Amino acid sequence: MTNTEQSQWEEARSTVYGFFSAAFLKGPDQRFLETVISEEGADNLGGIFPDAAYRQELAQVRLEAQEGRLTLEGAILDFEALFRVPGPHYLSPYESVYRSQVAGGRGCLCGPETAAVEQFYLQEGLFPRDGFTELPDHVGVELECMAILCRKAVEAMKAGDPAAEEYRHQQNRFFTEHVGAWARLLAQRLAAQAQTSLYRFLGNFLNLFLGLEENLHFQREGGRIAVRTAEASREPGVRL
Repeated sequence: MTNTEQSQWEEARSTVYGFFSAAFLKGPDQRFLETVISEEGADNLGGIFPDAAYRQELAQVRLEAQEGRLTLEGAILDFEALFRVPGPHYLSPYESVYRSQVAGGRGCLCGPETAAVEQFYLQEGLFPRDGFTELPDHVGVELECMAILCRKAVEAMKAGDPAAEEYRHQQNRFFTEHVGAWARLLAQRLAAQAQTSLYRFLGNFLNLFLGLEENLHFQREGGRIAVRTAEASREPGVRL
């Protein structure tokens, strides 16, 4: 694989991580909804995975939007109920809560994972934007971090900078220690509890994407996940 193809691979992954970050951090707006339901947007998303069930689910989202059963207002209310307003459909979007539950706890906000994630950001020179108050281990923030690391790898590759390999190593580390350790569980719960086809689709899409990341882009070696080369990761019909 050429350097250009490798950078395109990293850039596509950055775009997908950024897409999910917006979905879970900022919530839906008209532009985001159009990305999913427009013909161009659906083609772009549908081209990522060959999975038939995924394509069928995306088609259902588009159909409901065309028939008026999925509206921006409804999607916003679903987002608020899922991630911001405690209630029967609320899902905590924080890593520390899930990791505590998996370990047998009740779900601890601002646990050790929160501090570990924040320290990772600082080591990478990443700081909160002015006025940003979300906790560091929010799923949207973690996915944005992965998007940034992929984008930094792209920039380094285009410049012929050997630091590209270090950015890929940091992707591996952050995915292994954080995103890959809990976000698929959140995605599964999201698909089960969402009240709109949009967020059910996003839950299933995120679960599928992270599974492919772990199984195709990363591989386990000696108990840890190591970065595969894009050449080794790419399989027929899979385009990122």
